[in-house]
Formats: sequence, structure tokens, C-alpha cells
Amino acid sequence: VLILGSDVRVHESRARLSLAAGIESVTLVDTGLLTLTDGESRLNFSLAAPRGNVLDAAGEPATLTLPDGTTVGPLLRVPGGKADFTDVTRSDGLSVLASYGPSDDACTAAGIKTRIGDGAATFWSTHLEYSAREEIASSVLTKDSALTPAELVKAEDGRIHVLRDTLAGLGLTLPAQGSSVARPTAQVLTGAPWRPGVVLSVQEELEVPDLLTVGEKGYEFKDSNDTFIVHGASAAADVLGVDQVKRYPSEDSATWNPKHIVFFEGRELPAREIVPRFDLEAYYAALKDARQEQECPASYTNEGWGMGEALLYGEVVTSTQTMLDKNIRLLSSLPVPILSLASSQLTGSGRGGNVWLSPPGCLQFSLLLRAPLSVLPAQKIVFVQYLFALAVAEACRDPIVLGADGARVRIKWPNDIYAELPGTGEQRKIGGILVNTSFGGGKVELVVGCGLNVLNPPPISSLAQLLPPGSERHPSMERTLAAIMARFERMWTSLVAARGSFAPFMDLYLDRWLHSDQLVTLTTVTPPRKVRIVGITPEHGLLRTLPERDGWGGGAGQGVEYIDLQPDGNSFDLMAGLIKTKT
Repeated sequence: VLILGSDVRVHESRARLSLAAGIESVTLVDTGLLTLTDGESRLNFSLAAPRGNVLDAAGEPATLTLPDGTTVGPLLRVPGGKADFTDVTRSDGLSVLASYGPSDDACTAAGIKTRIGDGAATFWSTHLEYSAREEIASSVLTKDSALTPAELVKAEDGRIHVLRDTLAGLGLTLPAQGSSVARPTAQVLTGAPWRPGVVLSVQEELEVPDLLTVGEKGYEFKDSNDTFIVHGASAAADVLGVDQVKRYPSEDSATWNPKHIVFFEGRELPAREIVPRFDLEAYYAALKDARQEQECPASYTNEGWGMGEALLYGEVVTSTQTMLDKNIRLLSSLPVPILSLASSQLTGSGRGGNVWLSPPGCLQFSLLLRAPLSVLPAQKIVFVQYLFALAVAEACRDPIVLGADGARVRIKWPNDIYAELPGTGEQRKIGGILVNTSFGGGKVELVVGCGLNVLNPPPISSLAQLLPPGSERHPSMERTLAAIMARFERMWTSLVAARGSFAPFMDLYLDRWLHSDQLVTLTTVTPPRKVRIVGITPEHGLLRTLPERDGWGGGAGQGVEYIDLQPDGNSFDLMAGLIKTKT
């Protein structure tokens, strides 16, 4: 447990001793106070409610003094905040992480750590979550003192050091610290070797002139969100070899323009040494095999292509989702399907405006699709996110990914991918789906975004951790992506042929999700009600629930009283068994 930016008072429980170690109780009272009680030491850790007005609640400057005498700060502190253990007569397992200097006596501190059963908890009255160089902390820290930029940098370095030590002390494995903010790299556009006309078709639809005639600077065009410069393959080494910090000196993402794309026409692929983090040759080979296994078409009308056969790849991009969804020229003019893939994203998008973080080992991509509303009616578009989640779950069961161990991969409504960890059976999120839509001209453009943890090391859960020790299987980014694309193509074709009906997939979807017959508390109604999940409505893709009888003849009554929930606007807290309004 990690608590940041809160007063904490430690006192001994007067309750009778318990033979059970661990968290004896967690109590949340109406005033917002949270109390943890350790079953072994019988210590209560009570968090205090914020004090003062809204402005004061932002915090006040304070300097930490670490046990070795080192000072860190100024940082943001809860007004007058501290960890107070004056009432404790014995403090076995309780350690002081820092004080606020001479003002703290032997029984108060800035931060403390304690044993809770087999685990640990750390409480800080300092806002270690707020960067000293950014809002909201920077305004408070500089309000009454003339801190120099160098002093703020030093305070921020100290904050990160303390926060990393805190997390490591809780047993977490931390990634190595980067020395600077990453910048976007140039991207490459390629087509499957058996589809030599892909890149030329893209070039024609975007009205990009012959790249042999545009010279060393390439062809530049401005879109609604980004500016792009297109280069021919002969310029690949020079364009991809540029130091990105020199190309984009500022750390401000708003200045990271123009963005560079190298077009590889025909069957040509970039050399592996200039795109070392994703093996394009291995990907296309796996895609070819996966397409044959799924019996995808060998040819298409108008020299088209299938899912994953047109690939825009960048080692580091801002966001694959934003690049397709926010640039109107790309969104409306690119021939589909187009797959955009990144090894790292700097501003990845999640559902409801959340940021999708992309640590190494995460497969992150966006797929641009287009369909007439006559074959995919607007009310059926909700099923696309369900369908893609199903394609991911099925792909994980493919022999080229996890095989039988892929059965641990399940779907959490409405758009998350979860995995059951070996040994513990714990359910952990390993992926998510995001679908953006744009309507016009009797058609809909869809950008299907997906992030899936494939090779991430602990503490982040991933597909690789679902394999037993000594397994001969080794999942790869290339094979996993190929399997997803081939599976989804078959499903998408069936969905469009059925005018958006999810009926052909419903049984399989309900078999792969986590929720059949699950009892949850619905907090979107007053008063909250216990309901049982029974499925998905076939017309509009709503989550269908059935209220539980209360034992006195209440509940569903004589007839069937369903409560149906939209995927947008509702959030499913799997651990707490709650469905609540998304904020």
C-alpha cells in the first residue's frame, strides 16, 4: 500500500487480539477518513481529511531530511501534514523514511513505512506524486521564494530519487531511469511482399508526387494536427539516422513537427539495422502463414489488401491513434485497411481520455477501417470493440503465440484484456481496446487502437508470464500481431456481411469473457443494487444485468426486469465487483 499527500495518525487498536495476521480491516467513513488495521501489530493507520480551503489544500513548501542527513526539496507538503505516532508505545516494524527537520520530534515524521501482515505500507504527508517543475507544485513552491530553474531541477531530481526508493522499498522492480524525454522517430510505410502495389496506392490517394522528383527535402504536406514530410526509400538511412534531439530540441510535444515518413515501394523493406526493434521480414512471414491458416482471401477487388498487409511503423511515435484520428487528410484519404504500429508511444491514448503508457514489451497499434453505414449501421458500431477484443483473445490461443496457455487470456467488459496469472489465479489487466469513429458521406471511419503487454517483465503482467517455466514457446511481437490481424480479418468480414450483427460471435464472446453469472453491485442507480450479469443485448451491445431477489419477494418481481448498461459512461471495477459511472 502506498499513500501520498495525506496526514496519518498511528495508534494502537483497543480491539481484542486477533490470531490472523494481515490487514484486519479497512474502514472508510463518511468524512473520507481511511483506517488500516494490521492484524499482527494491532496498529491502526488513520488518514486525515484535507484541511483548509481549496487553495490551501494544494499544499505548502517543505524540505525533507532523510535518515542520512541529506535534504531534498522544496517539495509540496499537505498543509501542516505529518505522520504522527505519538500514541504508539511500541513501534516494531515501523520505520521513519524522512522528517521535516528540527520541527519534527521523535514521534512525528514526513513519511513512515510499516509492516502489514506479509506486505508493507508506506505513508507520506508529502506530495511525491507532483513534479516540482510542473503545475500544481511549481506555482506553490515559487509563490513566496525566488527559486532558480536549477534549484527546481535539483528538487525534482530529489523527489524522483525518494519516490523510487519508496517504491523499491515496497518490493517493486523499477525500470532504469531515462536521461531525457524521448522524441518521435521517422516512420516507414511498407506493404506485404506479395502485395507490391500497396505503397503506390497510398501515395496516389494522398496525392504525393513521384518521390524521385522531390529532392532531398522530400514532399511536405500539412494536415489538421500534424505536418508530414514524405521521403523515398533511397533517403532512408539519412532520414532514420538523424539524432532526434537535434531534430526536435524542445521537450514540448507540441513542437514535434514536421513528422517524417519513408515510403518503401514494391517488395522492398528497410534494412534491419535501421529499424532494429521490430523485424518486418519476420512479421510479414508470420502474417502470410496466419492468413493461410485463417483462410483469408488471396486477392481482393481493385488491387486491395487485407488486415496488416499495409504497415506504417515507427520505433517512437507520439500516438498511433491520434495520428490517424486527428489528421483529417490521413483519416479520409488513406486506402484501408492501414495498420499503424509503434514500439514506443509518447502520448498514447486510452478510453475516456486516459493516457496509455507504453513500457518496453508492449504491442501498441491502431487500425484504420472504413465502411458504408448501409452495411455497418451506426447502432452496431459498438460491437467492433467487442469483436476486436475477441480477436485478441483468440489470437493468444494460436500455436504461434501461447497455444493452450492462451486460455488464461480473457475479456473484461467493455474493452479490456485480462490474464489469469499462473499459480495465484489473480486476474491482471494486460491490454485494452479503443475505437474512435468519424461519420460523413454515408460512411464511417473507425480507428481501432490496441495496447497489449506481450514481453513486459514483472511487475507489469504480460503474455510471456503466462507460460510455464521451461516452456519452448517464446511469444514475439511479430507473431502476436500477425495472429491478431488474421483473426480479426475473418471476423470483420463476417460482421460486415451480417450488417453488424454480433449473433455469429455471441456464444464465443460469452465463453471468453470474465462475467457470465457474475454478481456485482450497480452504483449507477439509487439506491445501489445487487445485479447478476446475464449477457450482452444483441441489438445495441449493452451489458444486460438482472436484479437479485432480496429474499422477501422483491427484486425482479413477477416479470423479468433487466437493467441494461451502455459501455460508454460506465466503468467496471472487477476487483471490487462494482459497476459505476465513469469519471
